[in-house]
Amino acid sequence: MKSFLFPLQRVLDWRGIQLRTEEEKLAGLQQTLAALMDREKSLTESGSKAELALLKLPLLEGSDLCALAAFKLRIKRESATLKAQRAQCESKIAEQIKRLLKARKDCRVLEQLKEKRFKAWLYLGDREVEETAAESYISNWLRSNTEA
Repeated sequence: MKSFLFPLQRVLDWRGIQLRTEEEKLAGLQQTLAALMDREKSLTESGSKAELALLKLPLLEGSDLCALAAFKLRIKRESATLKAQRAQCESKIAEQIKRLLKARKDCRVLEQLKEKRFKAWLYLGDREVEETAAESYISNWLRSNTEA
């Protein structure tokens, strides 16, 4: 009996590579999102630290307050930019998830087809063995009956 060969194996391999590529792209986007969120958090913390440091000064001057206001304004602008980048990254992640799900579906369809073909191949192999055994039995039975 011939060994099992799936005629679409190269396509299945290619779909598997596509799936891994889509997974890696999603992981990269998720890392980018995490970095943006970390940056937002550190901006908020640095603003709070600057305020606390200013409040701990024994003597407050107008220039200190002016510098703090400018720093807070810069943080606010940078935070708005980061929020926009985060929203854009989140939309890219949503699109990438759609692509990943499609790639998984395409790959799974081929895997199921391969399983189905393998089961059919096993069935035909078992059937072939049974037919050979039956022919051998009948042949031996006829030989023993004609000799007797």
